[in-house]
Amino acid sequence: MYALAPDFSAWSQRLLHDEQADCQMPLAMLCSWLGGKILGTQEWQLRAVNLIWGALALVALHRIGRKLQLPWLPLLLAIQPYFWFYLNEARPYALQLAAGAWLLCALVELITSQAAGCRWAWQLMLAAFFLFSATMLAPLPVLMVALVGGTMAWRQGWRAERKAWLILIGGFLACVPLAIYYATTLLRGVTSAQVWQVDFKFVLYVFYELTGMGGIGISPLEIRSLARSPQLAHEIAIRFPQLILPLLLGALLAVVIFLGLRKQWRTHHRTTVASLLSVFALSSLVLVAVSLILQKAFWARHYASLFPFYVTLLGLAFAGVGSRRWLRWLPPLIGLLLIYSALHFRFAASLRKEDFRAASALARTALEKSQSVWWVAGDYSAMYYGLKVSHDRPEPGVVFAPWLSPTDPTSLPLPQVIVVSKPDVFDAGGAVQKIISENNYILARRFQGFTIWTNAAK
Repeated sequence: MYALAPDFSAWSQRLLHDEQADCQMPLAMLCSWLGGKILGTQEWQLRAVNLIWGALALVALHRIGRKLQLPWLPLLLAIQPYFWFYLNEARPYALQLAAGAWLLCALVELITSQAAGCRWAWQLMLAAFFLFSATMLAPLPVLMVALVGGTMAWRQGWRAERKAWLILIGGFLACVPLAIYYATTLLRGVTSAQVWQVDFKFVLYVFYELTGMGGIGISPLEIRSLARSPQLAHEIAIRFPQLILPLLLGALLAVVIFLGLRKQWRTHHRTTVASLLSVFALSSLVLVAVSLILQKAFWARHYASLFPFYVTLLGLAFAGVGSRRWLRWLPPLIGLLLIYSALHFRFAASLRKEDFRAASALARTALEKSQSVWWVAGDYSAMYYGLKVSHDRPEPGVVFAPWLSPTDPTSLPLPQVIVVSKPDVFDAGGAVQKIISENNYILARRFQGFTIWTNAAK
């Protein structure tokens, strides 16, 4: 919706009063608005700006690859299904990935230059500032990079120049207003949608998506549905044939990463491997721990700034196993599986994006017939397709979003149409599902990612 703001004043007012998590990604929302003004607001135009972020990430991986003698590192990023998926999303995660890539570039520059000069400091300062501007989660990877980089420099006896310290201090001061802004969003109650339950199944799902398995196995939407099943083991057993390729890819990645990084640990890349692995592992452990303890869902998309660290570690592992004749066939096989998964993500009918267009058109038709409609899905997408959304109570001619309402849905009159997508997010307490099951609702239509329920009694 930020892209549809008529002018900068309207954009800034939305940013200052928005109660959803988009306001905690201000740079992405600004780029979305600018992209809408320059390119247009059709779906493909809103996604087109991601080509810039993708190109910047590839440039960063090219610089890193030259430093680490991995000239093909940008290609390894380019074949990742995760990379393809978020380049094709009108969302802010490609921007975060690009900023994370340059944060990684700064760390590699620090290590390879042994803290000499100021190039690494400029890269670290700029990458940290833009990542801070792009997401409220930026302090975690930035802090980890600073902590790991500082520890490595201290242990190795590297001494940074005074100018480099001044650059870093300037970057820190530039991030302070952003930290204050993020604090104000928390104080006014801004939060993201809560998943129904965060447990180790959820952590495995994040790993499943991050490593690119989703394009060659069970679709992410189906997995989210299965996670709510009381007979999960039985459902997985039925779909086991669909898990053969993901399990193969997971096993190959585990073998290559373990053997490859162990080999690199014994070479001059030891410091680099230790630094990158520490940043990625510690940051991931924090996100997982917070998810499990606070029941705050950090999806695979929230690892966007860390993803270049994973890809570079995978590249180092590929180089490590490449020196062993009997293991040389593993990286090409993994590459083929990743390419197949990426292509499947892009073109397979079963993996298409949620069909908000069709769901919105059906809701609009129902409203025109004076029917009441509940919208249990993302409200921004509904508004993008021209629907008016009520967040308080049902109103004539307007779809009602019960997941945003302070009113208990079970106390309201039954609607004639209920549009449902991702119930684990938009009906986390199960109130709407209970209404559907206990009343005379029938499944009227299915669209990709949506179910449409109508009340026969109405």
